[in-house]
Amino acid sequence: MTRLGRTAGFAAAAALVAAVPLVSTPAQAASPAKITWKPCADDRSAQCGTLSVLIDRAHPKLGRIKLAVARAKATDPRHRLGTIFVNPGGPGGSGIDFVLDRAGLSGQIRKQYDIVGFDPRGVGGSHPVKCGKLGKAPALYPKNQSEFGKLTAYQRALYKACRKNTGPMYDHMGATDFARDMDAVRAALGEKKIGYYGVSYGTWLGQRYAELFPGRVRSLVVDGTMDHTVAGATRFTMDESRGLEAAYGQFARWCPTSKYCALRGKNPWKVLDGLMKRASAGTLHDIDSSRIRLTPAGITQMVRQTMYDPIAWNELSEEFAYLSKQKVRKVSSARAKASPDGRFAGIMCSDWTFPVRDFTDLSALWKANRKAAPHLGTSPLGYEAVVACLGRPRGADRQRPARIAPSVPVMVIGGVGDPATVYPWAQSVTRQVRTASLLTYQGTGHGVYGLSKCVRTSVDAFVLSGKRPASGARCPAVMPDYNAQNQRRVPRDSREPLRY
Repeated sequence: MTRLGRTAGFAAAAALVAAVPLVSTPAQAASPAKITWKPCADDRSAQCGTLSVLIDRAHPKLGRIKLAVARAKATDPRHRLGTIFVNPGGPGGSGIDFVLDRAGLSGQIRKQYDIVGFDPRGVGGSHPVKCGKLGKAPALYPKNQSEFGKLTAYQRALYKACRKNTGPMYDHMGATDFARDMDAVRAALGEKKIGYYGVSYGTWLGQRYAELFPGRVRSLVVDGTMDHTVAGATRFTMDESRGLEAAYGQFARWCPTSKYCALRGKNPWKVLDGLMKRASAGTLHDIDSSRIRLTPAGITQMVRQTMYDPIAWNELSEEFAYLSKQKVRKVSSARAKASPDGRFAGIMCSDWTFPVRDFTDLSALWKANRKAAPHLGTSPLGYEAVVACLGRPRGADRQRPARIAPSVPVMVIGGVGDPATVYPWAQSVTRQVRTASLLTYQGTGHGVYGLSKCVRTSVDAFVLSGKRPASGARCPAVMPDYNAQNQRRVPRDSREPLRY
């Protein structure tokens, strides 16, 4: 996930440029555009700029937008190997922020590669999505067909509002558009081939680039892998729910071994089941407010937020210990509302289709998820993706197998305790791409290059010298070390939700 705010300086300028459609001439199309670089406002050791691209290359009269681009040049130019593009996922994470953080890549990669990223269209400084106000949001978890109809109507109204306020680009925010934008940046840099490191949803974006431009990929690393073959709302959410429960299982095994777990001496599964039972009965309140009822979905969300990085496990144990001591009393109902996140929906629903016809379908989905994950139930992340696509046109590039040429060097990283992009997806993508190499991380976390020295060593060897991990290669789980300095920490209270 990325921090908010760094790309604000790009947003106003990009919006002004995009407000006036510009039509490219044959001369403009013939030669790559150039990027005028200047020091980035938040990190003057990095360079920032913009690149003009067509909204739809098949229909140039729709106009152009400007992409916000950033580059951190190789620190050892004499031994420079090339350029590696990076994307943090989201969908809708800022490529600018990721570059300014050097994508968490090792010093050796930073020495020999320029690190380049851009805010995908609709994000940050690249003509950000605007939707306006929609009025009161309906319940996120409907109780009947009438409420399901209201939720669908709300999502349909959100789509129309975003389309009206953002302009024609809103219908062109899929992975194909991202890939063509990335290739335009590559051309502007004068690079014949590029490397790519993508995390989470950024893995699907990288896969799509490799499909369209296989001859321009030097190396492709996908960390926390999306699987574009996963079709149907029920299968998608069940995969995620199983993955989240597997991650909690690792937490449950860690807890009795660590003095930092506030649940030591108790069975974490029984604690979870007890809290879920009380939440269902309406006798738990939110940690921050005694007036707000904590629902089962709220507890599942707490678990999910702390599985992206095990350094947060002690916080989860403290929260569960606190909740277990709450007095049993009825709390007034406070139902979760749908989120008007047009950016997330605009990107996600361009490439994924999750047909849910009615409340009967939705109820069947919940039932299947309770069976798949009997302790936690439906993953909030998978559910939010399904709900985001209600009432919208079907995705332009619906779920299907990967079409990556065997000539593309691909390294897939999958964590057995990944709560978002689950391990079976990494296995599936590896099977689809015949020449891909799979590295299995045996711990919990989402985007594990920064968590494991073993993973970093293997990825660096692949990026720097082309050395692939051996068949069946595995990296051991890394348990949280609360005495270590500079531990990666996932922000619990960020305004930016943790997604893909």
